[in-house]
Amino acid sequence: MFLKPPILSAAIVFFYLTPCVMQAAEVVVLSPGTWDEFAPQGKEADCIYGDVVLRNDRITAVIARPVAGRHANMTVRNVGGAIIDLTSTSEPNDQLSAYYPGGPGMNWRSMTIDAGSGEKTLAEVEAGRAPLRAAEVRVTCRAEVADSQPAAEVTYILVDGNDWLRVESTFSNDGQKDRELVLKDEMRADTTFDKSGRDPGRLFSVYDKWFCQAYGIIAEGHDLRCQSDARNSIVHYLTDGSEKATLAPGKKRQLVRRISPAPHLLALQTRAGKLLDAQQQPRKIVVRDTNDAPLTAADVVVRNGETIYGSGRTGQDGAIAFTLPDGEFEAEISSLGSGSKTVKLAAGENLVSLPAAGSVVAGIRDADDRPIACKVQFRGKDGTKDPDFGHQTGEWAVRNARYSEQGQFRQPLPPGKYQVIVSHGPEYDALFTEIEIVRGRETPLTARLARSVQTPGWISGDFHNHASPSGDNTSSQLGRVLNLLAEHIEFAPCTEHNRLSSYEPHLVRLKATEQMGTCVGIELTDTPLPINHHNAFPLVAKPHTQDNGGPLTDHDMEVKVERLAMWDGGSEKLVQQNHPDIGAVFFDKDGDGQPDSGFRKAFGFFDVIEVHPPGWIFQPPVITSKNGKPRNNTVFNWLQLLNQGRRIPGVVNTDAHYNFHGSGFLRIYVQSPTDEPAKIQTLDVVHACEQGHLIMTNGPFLEVNLWGTGEKVTAGSDAKTSDGKATLAVRVQCANWFDIDRVQVFLNGSPRPELNFTRRTTPERFGDGTVKFDQQIALELSEDTHVIVAAAGEGKPLGDVMGPDHARDLPIALSNPIFVDVDGGGFKANGDTLGAPLPVTSGK
Repeated sequence: MFLKPPILSAAIVFFYLTPCVMQAAEVVVLSPGTWDEFAPQGKEADCIYGDVVLRNDRITAVIARPVAGRHANMTVRNVGGAIIDLTSTSEPNDQLSAYYPGGPGMNWRSMTIDAGSGEKTLAEVEAGRAPLRAAEVRVTCRAEVADSQPAAEVTYILVDGNDWLRVESTFSNDGQKDRELVLKDEMRADTTFDKSGRDPGRLFSVYDKWFCQAYGIIAEGHDLRCQSDARNSIVHYLTDGSEKATLAPGKKRQLVRRISPAPHLLALQTRAGKLLDAQQQPRKIVVRDTNDAPLTAADVVVRNGETIYGSGRTGQDGAIAFTLPDGEFEAEISSLGSGSKTVKLAAGENLVSLPAAGSVVAGIRDADDRPIACKVQFRGKDGTKDPDFGHQTGEWAVRNARYSEQGQFRQPLPPGKYQVIVSHGPEYDALFTEIEIVRGRETPLTARLARSVQTPGWISGDFHNHASPSGDNTSSQLGRVLNLLAEHIEFAPCTEHNRLSSYEPHLVRLKATEQMGTCVGIELTDTPLPINHHNAFPLVAKPHTQDNGGPLTDHDMEVKVERLAMWDGGSEKLVQQNHPDIGAVFFDKDGDGQPDSGFRKAFGFFDVIEVHPPGWIFQPPVITSKNGKPRNNTVFNWLQLLNQGRRIPGVVNTDAHYNFHGSGFLRIYVQSPTDEPAKIQTLDVVHACEQGHLIMTNGPFLEVNLWGTGEKVTAGSDAKTSDGKATLAVRVQCANWFDIDRVQVFLNGSPRPELNFTRRTTPERFGDGTVKFDQQIALELSEDTHVIVAAAGEGKPLGDVMGPDHARDLPIALSNPIFVDVDGGGFKANGDTLGAPLPVTSGK
């Protein structure tokens, strides 16, 4: 139930399985003139200008331009000469990260192209601009190898009408001694893929049922053995049980295999049978419910005895078509809400009927009866299990949560009772209700979400988010945007690792451009971890180029940060230090545990710094992490920095990588001249952040103002008092699903006991409605002082709205400092280290 729940109908699958009138195969170099027609689509599509496309009427493959520095993303690197996109031509759905012939260590550095009229260089074909067509097209790459290695070339061959790509590697020994050869390839197919086991066989396969894509490899004359982890699969080609071969001087060795994309494993098995000349008979399963409606995305698992032969999902017509060898086979068919059934498969068409599912039909609107984005959680009760709609990398339906950009959806559910939580971020009251699902019936779910928390002059933001283009996860970027909309984030730059990208196309598709402001950004990432990670926005993208025109990263953090800050001709931008070990960044550059000047050349480029989790402001200077190791308390260290005169505003962000409650559990409020997301100007956000007009929170909305002998100011500002007296105004609002019971004022980083207000000790200062605290507090300051306010709910955790990973979090909001000049000489930091030494690298 992701972006395209299985889109291939049985008719389309039969198109793959049966002969038809063919068109010529094509080869073309991607360019502005060929992009729209030839560039494939899909969550994992990584092609850019200069890559080479092979296409026929069945499949489309992209071979990355064989040059140094050609990277698909941050972790899929050195892809020159490799297959980086592979999908159906009629229904493009690329989910392949990369297929490396010989492995990622092969340096393919030259390319020739042959479309039946002789070899042409890549430059010649590129200059011609138009695609070349022939019954068979060939692309050959040659590797740069060490003198001790065999010469290597790989040829990709696409034949008119074939639904597989032939891959031929040729190894030559031009030396005087025997050379050892290891016959292997590597495939990157991440996270959501199920992969073939380690036992040798003729077919290696990977299958992502959630995004409806499978890939298979068959080699001529070899069994295949695979070693896989969550990302990589190393495919070994065995001869007499070994992948190793000896190549004598003057000899050549060829490895031939075929790689194919398919909508599911049963289609792959069908193609494997054709390639291996196995006798197979067509089968078709049609799944309908008792109301005679087709069941889309029903899981089908075919077994021969106890052995799983293959699996797949039904298309929009409720059907799945494939072929099987002779023998007795059973199919287990299951569908969410309709249960499961196992049937013996007969020849031809098999009609399977399952009970009609019960469904919830949602209509969620705001208090003014307008559509509203929302997150709806379904939690089983009275013995009913939580539903599982889909993987955490998904889009609208993720585990037991349903995301909607307009508040309307229909979702099948197993029968039973459910607690339902409907929410739209911490400015809106959540709805807690119960429903019962009965098979064959629709259950309405209507709600009006009231915006109880008012935030005029402030917008909510999250400056650190990821999806599949980052390379360290495979989450749908569309799913990330749905997360952000449902959690009422009003401004979010797109900050993928080492690649410029934009959320704008998704907002346009969802008709949600009025709901969230955005801009192009990046997280420029390198080692050492965790400190050499920095976000920046806005930046100017150059679409369909390497990294979309983003800057190169660097192991030298000072070099990298300056490059990032000065990118786009030194344009205005916000540079954010991400998840720092403040001890390492500012006081221990070499990580030896001895104080030094840190990465001082970078300091002047930092505009803001992440200091989450904000609740650590109440914790000691060193925290014991989950693995038992000591870790510097980032918030405490930030307070120490402020006392050393480093005025770097603090921010908190989710750093979300997955789409199950990925966004929303941390956010910042930024002072803004507009409350309308569509009217947000990115540079207004940049300037407000640079000035520290920021509040950090995981829910409560905190307003802090101070005045002495001058005008009233807010977080990040400078204030003056001629007699040491000032008034601090603190106001806290909470929606109906969390609360605060403590307000603590920090003076120069120190929590003052006399400025600690709790619902237990000073109940008269707290309220029970939306406004939990609204007080003016008298301050008497004896020295220049920065003033920070924290508002927390120590008696009640954040709760279930933000999902299981954050249900026990402390509700908290934390202001940036107001800097009060007491002596009239301008604010001067007091140098206090708050009773602890300035930090060095954690654990040193």
